[in-house]
Amino acid sequence: MKYLNLKLIRDVRKNWTQFFSVFLMAFLSVLLFVGLQGAWKGLDVSLHHYSRQSRLSNYWIRAVNIQKADLNKLKAIPGVTSVSSGIKIQTQSGKKQITIEGVNTKRPSFTLVKGNNFSQTNGIWIDKEYAIANNIKIGDQLPLKFNHVKVKYPVKGIIQSASKIFFTGSQDYIAPNHSKYGYAYLPEVYLKKSFPNIISTNFVTLSGHHANMRQRIEQIFGKRLMMYDNRSTLTEVATAFDRVTEIKNLSYLFSFIFILLAILAMFTTIRRLIADQTSEIAVLKALGFSNQLIGLHYGSFGLLVGGLGSLTGAIFSPVVSLFVLSTQKTMFSLPKWQLAYTYTSLWVLILVIAICVLSAYFAAYSAMRGLPADFLRGDSEKEVHHIFLERFPGIFGRFSYGARWIIRDAFFNKIRILMGIVGVAGGMMLMIAGIGMPQSINHLVDKTYTQDYDYAKRLTVNDYASFKNKYPQQKGQWLQVSQAHFSKDDGYNRYLTILGKGHEVKLKTVDGKEIKSGGIYLTHGFAEKAHIKKGEKLRIKTFGGNDNHYFKVKGIIDGQVSQGAYLTAKTWKKAKGEYQPTTLLIDKNTAYPRKDVVSIVSIGSQQANANNFVNNLMGIFALIIGFAVVLIVVVLYNLGSLGFVERYRDYATLRVLGIHKKELKQLTFVENVITTFIGWLVGIPAGIWFLGQYVATFTTIKIEYVPYINWITITFASTFVWICSLSTTIFLNNRIKKIDMVQALKGVE
Repeated sequence: MKYLNLKLIRDVRKNWTQFFSVFLMAFLSVLLFVGLQGAWKGLDVSLHHYSRQSRLSNYWIRAVNIQKADLNKLKAIPGVTSVSSGIKIQTQSGKKQITIEGVNTKRPSFTLVKGNNFSQTNGIWIDKEYAIANNIKIGDQLPLKFNHVKVKYPVKGIIQSASKIFFTGSQDYIAPNHSKYGYAYLPEVYLKKSFPNIISTNFVTLSGHHANMRQRIEQIFGKRLMMYDNRSTLTEVATAFDRVTEIKNLSYLFSFIFILLAILAMFTTIRRLIADQTSEIAVLKALGFSNQLIGLHYGSFGLLVGGLGSLTGAIFSPVVSLFVLSTQKTMFSLPKWQLAYTYTSLWVLILVIAICVLSAYFAAYSAMRGLPADFLRGDSEKEVHHIFLERFPGIFGRFSYGARWIIRDAFFNKIRILMGIVGVAGGMMLMIAGIGMPQSINHLVDKTYTQDYDYAKRLTVNDYASFKNKYPQQKGQWLQVSQAHFSKDDGYNRYLTILGKGHEVKLKTVDGKEIKSGGIYLTHGFAEKAHIKKGEKLRIKTFGGNDNHYFKVKGIIDGQVSQGAYLTAKTWKKAKGEYQPTTLLIDKNTAYPRKDVVSIVSIGSQQANANNFVNNLMGIFALIIGFAVVLIVVVLYNLGSLGFVERYRDYATLRVLGIHKKELKQLTFVENVITTFIGWLVGIPAGIWFLGQYVATFTTIKIEYVPYINWITITFASTFVWICSLSTTIFLNNRIKKIDMVQALKGVE
């Protein structure tokens, strides 16, 4: 065994490039999977730890005039462990907006970052991100305005809230905008004192679980209910937990394809390496080494390089995990971020090492079982037989000699050809998915803010009736947006948007038709999840009303943001629904009274905010594309190199038979083009399918992500894969020039 170990060291030095190729694939396989797992599992652990530590509620309710009797009924619901109530209002601080929660408990569910602990004193506790973005410090006076009443509160503390991990401040934005939107807490008694005409208790949070909580809440509050959410629907919480699922699915989906191709690369590399040593295996057998000892020796090839690569990947995986987590810190507000891993990472590491060891063992297996004399030439003679096409000499004879050789070689080496096709197809899948994902999300943003909507500003007013009476000539399209209970549905309340007259909303159905009166329209994502089809009749009960309304589904909307339902004001009024819109969409040339408008949001700021959301994910996409590029280059290089090793004697034989080097290069080029072409054709639909699965991992109940592919995606992916594949031909041609025909064809010495 001592001599075999010395041989192993010499082999590593002599063939270090091939060993490094296997090392790199093992390293990247473990690095990608374990790195992504450390990120999503770490985020999951951080979220659950924070939610437990801060006693995060399970249900959130907004209702009108909440009474003590209502709270008692909530406490009586089986499974409810605690009930907290308060007042929530939207205030202005200059041109910024701050959501204020007045609390009457001594231990509110937020984490103190800096300053004084919460107490029933005159002061305000402001959120960390808003404070940083606006340079607010402890002791500063924070001006607020509500219902034309202006007050100032001293800042007593900087805080973070588990119920506002992903705080956007407004439904108009899909990502946080900390410079303009914030939240704060202050004692309820001082909130009422500052605003004497303030509304009564309107906000309740529940902890615990009940199977039919939504129905029980609707029964208790009736038409007073304005909003109901749980951890799966409250945007400020659900988005963070959804991101865990998104990165987790991405980890498994992408790593599955990546590891499969990496295994292919490792197998071909080790097979090529050991194929060069058949004569050495024969010598070892002739010297008396047993098959078991030789198998153990060559298995150690895989153990050494696969083990080192896997362990190195595991050691450096926290770097990838920290990078992925760093991209999420701009979106989510957590007091502590940590890494975490599961035993799956260990099993992946063991799998990669096992693949390397088994590849090495079985690559040497055929030579171990044969007689030494049969392999001293460096290769065994192949069994020659006729292929199916040779039964038709009239057809087969028309091919040139070189073409007949290519066809025979393909039939005799089906596995190698199949591996080449799989390698090219896998490369196309990775490139289409890698390029297509950011392109699909960017298309969502562009479509939403340039095609689905055509307004310049989005205005919010408090009272539609008084505003309409005061400004009867005001132009624009009014919207009424409210939560509603649909029957049937997917178990979640969706938003019902009622469209007034106007042209600012340009949503269209999947068959290209506009929204018209006479029925209700559902977004595609909602219809899919609830299994609702065009023509069905739905019962709808909006929060804030007690009546049930029935509408026929007139169409499915091709809209991806704000998954819910739409109908015209004419249709809604005809069904005797209450119409009190609060949002007005106007174009850039329309004037409006600033003093009677609560908030103003431009479509440009919405699009910039959405682009920030996309950019938050770009780091992950760039990481995966980088891994895919390295993998494709190594896989195709290894496949080309393996093909050369296996046909080394064939090339030499053809040279002896009079085939010129130029003709030989043409033969290898034609064969490579055919293999690449088949893999390319298979890879395009496979890549489109894979992109669909990839994009679907990011879909939530709020936003539906759909794959978007155009000729740029296909062209770029195809160009890269074809360049990588055909470059192997150049590599082979350079090696063909150096073939030593005497050395390749000499017999036993």
